[in-house]
Amino acid sequence: MKLTSKVADLFCESKERRLFNAQLESKYERLYRLAYAWSHQPALAQDLVQETMLKAIEKRKKLDSLEHLDAWLTKIMHNLFLDNMRHKRRWEFAEESEIDLHYTVECNETQLIKSQTNQAFYQAMAKLSLEQRQAISLSDLQGFSYQEISEITSTPIGTVMSRLSRGREKLKQLLQSHELQQHKVVPLRRK
Repeated sequence: MKLTSKVADLFCESKERRLFNAQLESKYERLYRLAYAWSHQPALAQDLVQETMLKAIEKRKKLDSLEHLDAWLTKIMHNLFLDNMRHKRRWEFAEESEIDLHYTVECNETQLIKSQTNQAFYQAMAKLSLEQRQAISLSDLQGFSYQEISEITSTPIGTVMSRLSRGREKLKQLLQSHELQQHKVVPLRRK
């Protein structure tokens, strides 16, 4: 029995849709880490990723190849993030005490050290400008090339390189300062 061209097209589209959805699902955690690096708010990061997924499903016909899926999704999320910021007119970060640190386990020293290191890193990242945070998270945490970052953020490559250089230097200084504060020796008082 021979399938009509319409039925064959629907079958192919369904197969393509399943492949696309599977690829999309595999990107959720990576997108969440990136959204959290940008916003430092778990709920906002989750919302941002879900909006990105919905937008990607709506616009999937515009994706020319699945090999460009990472950059395409990141571009969508970047635009949604900027729209969110424009809508609110100002960006408010949660206080440290409000951040729920689900990933710490009190009785395990190794996990505590990792948690403190992560917290110091995220606190240092939060002190960078948004542009520097985006450049560092896209390059160093997600592995995008300068060209891809340029396209995602609609910024010239030279500006991307400058933001990375300045952001990395400031991040290094902030982490070194944090390390010094952690190991600060308090002098004993003489009687």
